[in-house]
Amino acid sequence: MIEKNEVKKDTPEILWESCLKWAQEKDSDFQQRCQEDLVSKNISLKQLSLLPLQASIESTSPFSRLTMPLSGVKRLLGKTPYLAEEIQLWNNTSEMWLRSCAVTRASVVLIADGFEGEGPAWGVLAGAENLGSTVITLSDKPWNIVDEYGITDCALTTGMLQNWVDSGANSGVCSSFFCLSNELTDDQRNRWQEKLGAPIYRQIGLQGVQSSVIAWECLKQAGYHWPIDLFWPEIIDIRMRTILPPSETGELVLTALRRRSTTGIRVRTGWYGHFTEDICGCDSPFPRFILGEMNL
Repeated sequence: MIEKNEVKKDTPEILWESCLKWAQEKDSDFQQRCQEDLVSKNISLKQLSLLPLQASIESTSPFSRLTMPLSGVKRLLGKTPYLAEEIQLWNNTSEMWLRSCAVTRASVVLIADGFEGEGPAWGVLAGAENLGSTVITLSDKPWNIVDEYGITDCALTTGMLQNWVDSGANSGVCSSFFCLSNELTDDQRNRWQEKLGAPIYRQIGLQGVQSSVIAWECLKQAGYHWPIDLFWPEIIDIRMRTILPPSETGELVLTALRRRSTTGIRVRTGWYGHFTEDICGCDSPFPRFILGEMNL
């Protein structure tokens, strides 16, 4: 279960004011995109739809749009351009994902893929460590060591999950799988869960904003819990360029409220779906996004 007090205290409105100020001062892409939109100088979160949309971030280089101050440059000497506070937020969301699927201090978590570049496994690794779980990494054939190491949970990319299914091995003592890739379909998941004999939980991420755990499934597997204190969502009818009610299906556009190394304001995601007002059985405080289609 996710405790309600884990939601950040800063309201989305306050975070947006800081996000907008930062973008106006540091992000040349944002300045160019909004140069004719004078209202952007004092626009509120409720008026967000007045700003133009940003195309999906396609660059493979995470350094292409850096807007951080000189005081943050030294942090680039590591393996990621993200600021330390952004890394911590990524780790925290990964921890919430794992905890919502019953990973605990007693769990043994194997993370076997997804470390390259902005790889999604980095956040999940830190999330498991935050929980105090035992972590095992870098196995090209994890199905061969599950029982030997008493592994209870495995975090794998779709490709590695496919290899596991193709191997003919079942889950052994592993009780759950965490998919680190976006592209696992409902049909694949249903077939693979049957073959493996264990549930597979999904998350969604967006390259250039956060490649893992923007939103995640819980034990109920009934939609993606969306942390609106981190990523403010809008549902858009892209053809008509109009804002839809959250309960109607359209393309999801997100604004990363806490990003500062690069800003992400009204970024098109290619994810089509809607939000539901139904309360999830896991008691999460976050709304659920029901994904209908993902155009990657």
